[in-house]
Amino acid sequence: MTISIIIPTYNEELILTENKSCFKDLSKYGEVIFVDGKSSDKTVNLAKDLGKVIMSPKCRAIQMNMGARAAKGEALLFLHADTMVEGKTIAKIAYTLNKKKIIGGCLIHVYKPGSPIFKFIAFTGNLRARLTKIFYGDQGIFVRKDIFEKIGGFPDVKICEDILFSRKLRENGKTRVLPYYIYCSPRRWAKGGVLKTFLINFKICFRMFRGGNLDDLATAYKDIR
Repeated sequence: MTISIIIPTYNEELILTENKSCFKDLSKYGEVIFVDGKSSDKTVNLAKDLGKVIMSPKCRAIQMNMGARAAKGEALLFLHADTMVEGKTIAKIAYTLNKKKIIGGCLIHVYKPGSPIFKFIAFTGNLRARLTKIFYGDQGIFVRKDIFEKIGGFPDVKICEDILFSRKLRENGKTRVLPYYIYCSPRRWAKGGVLKTFLINFKICFRMFRGGNLDDLATAYKDIR
């Protein structure tokens, strides 16, 4: 099964420079598509050397949906720009999705570098994913393209699109947390402060599950780039 790797970007010049070799490695295992939200730095020029580039309005859900529409692969893997997976993991995802019973899932989240507090945060996130089948975007959501299209892709919201999408995903078939790592930068936690970031995330999730307006909630989730 062929895979398209879709990466929404906005002002990620530093990340693309630091992880250039990793992105080049991914291109050996699948189609790499960067969907840029009109960056003002050198992101687009750097991305053109690492994969296909599509321009989009700045909104992660819109960017990922545009990438999915342009994708040629039979399966889709959505990565944040500051998350990295090994090339061999792409092959493992393809192997899993070839089993018709599995329609999608995510990977085991690891912060790198990882202090004890970041290890604990990752542990709780991975546990949540296993128990609830609710996946966050930095866990590397993957899905068969036909299923993605069937459920209408990511909802057009400014925040929590990953939660809403994985809810639909689990309703349409069997999903799985694969025993392979996805490495994520802890930059949001480090910049915002662990306690403050946790409280913001909790507030957003609590209000979302109680039917809060997602566009209003997005104002609490500040851009760190």
